[in-house]
Amino acid sequence: MTTSRTRAEQKRHTRALIVEAGRNGVATRGFTGLVVRELAREAGIVPTAFYRHFESVDDLASELASGAADTLGSFIDELISPATSDPADDWPRLASVAATRDPQTWAMLARGLVDTGHPDHRVLAAAVDSARRRLGISLGRLETLAGADGASIDIAADLVVVVLLRALIEMADGHDPRTAVDECSGRLRVILAGAAAGA
Repeated sequence: MTTSRTRAEQKRHTRALIVEAGRNGVATRGFTGLVVRELAREAGIVPTAFYRHFESVDDLASELASGAADTLGSFIDELISPATSDPADDWPRLASVAATRDPQTWAMLARGLVDTGHPDHRVLAAAVDSARRRLGISLGRLETLAGADGASIDIAADLVVVVLLRALIEMADGHDPRTAVDECSGRLRVILAGAAAGA
């Protein structure tokens, strides 16, 4: 037996279809590739129905960028909430889980970060900068980096963010998770060893 949706349920369903089409669009074409006609076609609606849910493509782009930034923030929470003595071992495994859980967000984040001409690029860039700062605080608390100066920790945090994002994006793109985790772990070990050597 099928039940028909209420008007409110149908509206939520259509909006979810548009958001999903937008996520696909950003993941494959970037923010500047979002076009109402394409979004409507992917969502299975007429183009005018788009405007019942969003005032403009820019409104949709802002929602998508905020969602990706929030996902990155939650991922960083997962990394730093339990204290770790070996981020080179723990963080790549957590990245694998995050990439498997929501691959589209990481593809969208990657495309959005290189789409520097779009205003919502700033939202994603700010999220990455926040991730770098938060990871830097965690790295500064590691016993192995106790003697490292602030500059060495900052450089290590910059590199750690790049390595983790690369692993997330590769796994989201279908690369073998085991290989990506091993490569990420190896790169993190080199970064942390370099920061410790500068202590």
